[in-house]
Amino acid sequence: MNYQDFESAWYLGLIITSFFSIMLAGFVAVMRHTRRLAIEEGAGVVWLAVASSVFTFALLLGVCLALLVGIVVLAGG
Repeated sequence: MNYQDFESAWYLGLIITSFFSIMLAGFVAVMRHTRRLAIEEGAGVVWLAVASSVFTFALLLGVCLALLVGIVVLAGG
C-alpha cells in the first residue's frame, strides 16, 4: 500500500471538512434568525427551517462519509 491509495481519501476528507464548515455556518445563520422568524411567522416555520438544516447537514455528511469509507475499503483490498 502506498500514499496514492489514500490520496483520494485525503481530498474527500478536505471536502467533508468544507461541507461541515459551510453547514455549521448556515446552521448558525438560521439559528440567529429563528427568534424573529418565530415572532413573525410562527413556530411551525422555525421547526421546518431547523429540521431542513439538520437534514441537509446529515445528508451531506452521510454521503461524504460513505464515499470516504468506500475509497478506503477499495484501497485496502
